[in-house]
Amino acid sequence: MADELHLNEDEAVIDRIGKVGYGGFWSGNNDLVLTNKNIILVKKGLFGEVQETVKFPLSDLRVVNGEVQARIGHPDNVTHTLDLYFNKGTESFRFEWESDVQKWIDKITEVITGVKVERDEFAWVGETLAMAESVNKTINSFKKTLGIKSTEQVSIKCPSCGATLTGISGDTVKCPYCGTFTTL
Repeated sequence: MADELHLNEDEAVIDRIGKVGYGGFWSGNNDLVLTNKNIILVKKGLFGEVQETVKFPLSDLRVVNGEVQARIGHPDNVTHTLDLYFNKGTESFRFEWESDVQKWIDKITEVITGVKVERDEFAWVGETLAMAESVNKTINSFKKTLGIKSTEQVSIKCPSCGATLTGISGDTVKCPYCGTFTTL
């Protein structure tokens, strides 16, 4: 590995990931290596043989107001790219998973700034719940359009007096305390 990377004496590997795309559509078999000095692209051929090694010095990566200029890109709404903004241009590397791109951005930021990036490991839970709620609303909307009555029990507060109103989602109920009609 060290031979193909051509590391300097004071250079150490921090992370490495395979199956990274760079350039043309069919070029997704490369390795990307992060060291304390460079981002190294190991271009590989169809059968995994090393064709070329390209170094991108971390010292050339733009830092604006203490923020490393590395972003997640979505050039076609399916592909996840690590977009790096260097002093002399931009480089993009295609990753299979967006979470891997974020990990690389965090690691690059840590190497350049010396500050560990803290992320909430479970932030995805809230995003997943929000997506599930959106899907549920869409399904209920389709059911309503098709005339299928909901059977989901819901409870809300009366907008007038604050009493708890319970019933089937979509039904209109009368508050037993103040007489206000509300759709659940």
